[in-house]
Amino acid sequence: MLKKFLARFGKGAATVDLRFENRPYAADETVRGQVVIQGGEVEQRINHLAVRLMMSLGTKQGTVTREVQVIPLSGAFSILPQEQKTIPFTYTVPADLPVSRGTVSYYFDTHLDIEGGVDRTDVDRLVVEVPEEIRPVFAALGHLGFHEKPTSGKVDRYGQEFAFVPTTAFAGRVEEIELRFARDGHDVFVWMEVDCRHGYHEVEAQREFKLESGVLQSEAETARVLEQYIGEAVERPHAYAQPLSYKSHHTHSLLGGLAAGIMGAVLLDEVLDVLDVLDVDDAFEGGEDGGFGDFFGGDDDV
Repeated sequence: MLKKFLARFGKGAATVDLRFENRPYAADETVRGQVVIQGGEVEQRINHLAVRLMMSLGTKQGTVTREVQVIPLSGAFSILPQEQKTIPFTYTVPADLPVSRGTVSYYFDTHLDIEGGVDRTDVDRLVVEVPEEIRPVFAALGHLGFHEKPTSGKVDRYGQEFAFVPTTAFAGRVEEIELRFARDGHDVFVWMEVDCRHGYHEVEAQREFKLESGVLQSEAETARVLEQYIGEAVERPHAYAQPLSYKSHHTHSLLGGLAAGIMGAVLLDEVLDVLDVLDVDDAFEGGEDGGFGDFFGGDDDV
């Protein structure tokens, strides 16, 4: 009787543990693992088992955490004392999630609902990386001597913006470049803002173009095309003053567009209309930790 009483308050109760390969995952990639339920000191009735993917955004008012999706794994069942149950877990990362950066973080929240007792949870960080189709662009920028800024990856109602600064070829002529992406099959559409140093002034040139899959298959060719577009912007910045068109596109087509299926239109009104998404240096300290350093007990593997 005492064991049953204590189990109702969590002591000697069943526990839950989500296990999967701890590595970055890209859009459309499947996370595969298992949930291990370990029975406690007494038999307990489980109402249900589910995993939630949670997204955390850094804002001027603090950290806003919202549910991306619920993955139900099991209905009601009983777990015997010291019994171990293993339930398979699979989850495909949505196509247009913002990638993990300083102001954007994700975690799985595994919830074991215990009848008449204290529910048990398990939290595991998930890192969402740049989609495969867009990685050649990042690699080509590195080839051209651009480094991604620590504050890169901020999110707004139009998607996610990545910022790079030059270190070699364009140093002294370019302050920074900012890019947004949309995937079109295996092609990539790019919106690019180039902050050019023009005399004693800074002029913003704006380019938009498509990188076809044939170009993206070669880092050298991708770098050549990007170098051409950036070079033209530097030479004639006033010729590229027309505003970019991404604001007129549907947000769900953008990389990182927070549309229905991710946060939902109501959530957009709730979060982005009220809370302006911050640059990382205003929201968090510690670069790409995303505000989870204390939550996860530092940077150790999950």
